[in-house]
Amino acid sequence: MNPTRRHYRIESVKVQKHLLFNWLNFLFFRERGYERGFSIESGPLAVAVFMVIPYMMFSEVYFWRQKRYFVMLEQQVAGLVALEERAETLYVSNLAVSPLFRRAGVATFILNCLVLRAQGFGKTALELSVNKANVPAIRLYFRCGFRWKVEKMRTYILRREISTSGRSSER
Repeated sequence: MNPTRRHYRIESVKVQKHLLFNWLNFLFFRERGYERGFSIESGPLAVAVFMVIPYMMFSEVYFWRQKRYFVMLEQQVAGLVALEERAETLYVSNLAVSPLFRRAGVATFILNCLVLRAQGFGKTALELSVNKANVPAIRLYFRCGFRWKVEKMRTYILRREISTSGRSSER
């Protein structure tokens, strides 16, 4: 076994850990380079009152009926994913990787697991939305078999077809 190979696992987020999920999601996206949306030059109290608390409340409403998962490496959270089951697709509503684990295969691991999960649910595709400014994520999704579905003002909706035979199909 290669000692540098990391073994990630996916754990369901229990209700009592929802706020931790929301907090980590805030931190992971804050470190992603979208600081324009997170900058307040006042003190920490202003940041908490005007950014963190509303973000946490919004996240709890947004993720309310979605399945949330931690991606773990030993006892550390390496990433997060939230899923919404739709009629024919499994929609990835949130995928975030800790800044400490970026470019270590976490997102690829998550996407490969989601393909298997979608097949298990009998879904025909995975779908997700990605910010147009997030070029590294767009490259990753294309390498993982996603293709354009819809272009919106600030985002792209991408889709990866899933075949029932266990192999993904290309369009």
